[in-house]
Amino acid sequence: MILDPLNSITSLSFYKKVAAQAWSRSLIYLAYLGIVFAIVFLVFLKLRVWPSLDATFKWLETSVPAITYSKGRVSTPTNEKVTVRHPTINEVAFTLDTNRTEPVTAQMLAAEKVSACLTSNALYVMQPGGKVEVYDFSKAPSAQTKVFDAKFYDELSRNLRFALYPIGFAAAFLLFFVWKLTASLFYSSIALLINGLAETGLPYPALFNISVYAQTLVIAVQCILLLIPAQVPQFTLLAAVATTIYLWLAIKKNAVPRPAAV
Repeated sequence: MILDPLNSITSLSFYKKVAAQAWSRSLIYLAYLGIVFAIVFLVFLKLRVWPSLDATFKWLETSVPAITYSKGRVSTPTNEKVTVRHPTINEVAFTLDTNRTEPVTAQMLAAEKVSACLTSNALYVMQPGGKVEVYDFSKAPSAQTKVFDAKFYDELSRNLRFALYPIGFAAAFLLFFVWKLTASLFYSSIALLINGLAETGLPYPALFNISVYAQTLVIAVQCILLLIPAQVPQFTLLAAVATTIYLWLAIKKNAVPRPAAV
């Protein structure tokens, strides 16, 4: 099965074997591709996602003053009003105003061009549509004192890095398998239509098997696009066309010979 992806892309004759195999083997092949996709996704996380997350944690460590929460109140070492903005992501900006007890309005957040404001007793977060979500700390006071400082952000970064890859692998595999199984069922309906129009006489299990393998080229391109900063215009349409062409050629290759006329 290791070479099945290469054969699926380069050899129409290979689809004769695919059409004849049990549908369960096609599901195993789909799981195999899911593992490959999940591994590529881990590389994507490592190269393109984690550096941004790590830089954000470093920014929090150096730019945000230590925040202390105790008995439903929030404070900083100086309690001065501070606005913190992410150096590269303009949308990430918030204000620390722990001397304030009065409510914060959407107009105030918009005027200061921030998405959130932390006061001594509440957190105000701007929601889509201009609504402000309020988290009132005084309604659920805790006797435990919590400190959010550079040490906290460093520990959070290390814990996230430890959990990111196994969770990312599992999520990518499950999402891929469900996504491509659904796509296989969709393309098998197209295969049924092609089978009827071309009068090739293939049973549905064979058409399902072909539908699974016919997606291999598109899956390979999707893996490549995870690793390189490029976008393909109208990729969904192109993927559907490419898969349908593979279906047509593979089904024609597997056509059941018609009985000779007497």
